[in-house]
Amino acid sequence: MPDFSRFLIATDLDGTFFGPHASLPENNLRAADYFKAHGGHFTMSTGRVLPNALRAIPQAAELFNAPLITSNGAYIYDLSTETVIHKTELDAAALKALILKVEELNPNIGMRVSTDMGFLVNQSRITPMIEKELASPHFIGELVPAKDWDTEHAHWYKVVLRGSHEELCEIRDRLYPMWCDLFEFSSSSPTLFEMEAKGCTKATGVAFVAELLQKKYAHPITTVTVGDQENDLPMLREGDISACPANALDSVKAVAKWQLCHHAEGCIADLISRLEAL
Repeated sequence: MPDFSRFLIATDLDGTFFGPHASLPENNLRAADYFKAHGGHFTMSTGRVLPNALRAIPQAAELFNAPLITSNGAYIYDLSTETVIHKTELDAAALKALILKVEELNPNIGMRVSTDMGFLVNQSRITPMIEKELASPHFIGELVPAKDWDTEHAHWYKVVLRGSHEELCEIRDRLYPMWCDLFEFSSSSPTLFEMEAKGCTKATGVAFVAELLQKKYAHPITTVTVGDQENDLPMLREGDISACPANALDSVKAVAKWQLCHHAEGCIADLISRLEAL
């Protein structure tokens, strides 16, 4: 019988664990159950905010048996105790200044911030892309003009800018010299540009969870990281075993140890079969 107790799988969701349109491939679910039944530790490492991720995966409490890594590592939540066990907050005043600068530079870019309760959306910039997000059944949050955002009582974990790929590349180049000392810069799709607190990435989230498991079980944990986009690169570089689906960016494929099947075909099932063969 296999023994997966030394492994922690931390998988990205969109384009990786999820199939098309955020579906859950049955072979991924069966493989995850098999992996956990033989001692494996299984969690998500996603850019999604926690309430959004839980709404997309109603069975999350049964599916994941290790703390959840959300908001690109900034918000880690233990489903078994229903508690937040680690948070890395953005500098709220600096973030508000950045958002107002974006408003000045490009009126076509929409913005939202990840919070404890969901999303804080800049009401003065409801672009077509943001409007589509608001219409999603998975949207949870509030709309407030950026100038009225309360920085004194803020608990913010990630900011997302929404626009065309060309617009986001330009705004990223403009913002980087001014804000790179305070924020991490990454992308999870051509139309999403994301920032977290400096030093906070999916890699730091995976390392935090792995350390918890090592202390709990008193044996080394081998981290297995899986993702497809730029925001996954830190955890792929730091993971003991890294993997990506066939649909991953070329830059991700260049880093990953294993290239798996396409996410629509159940790449986590493919991953677990490879771990069993080790």
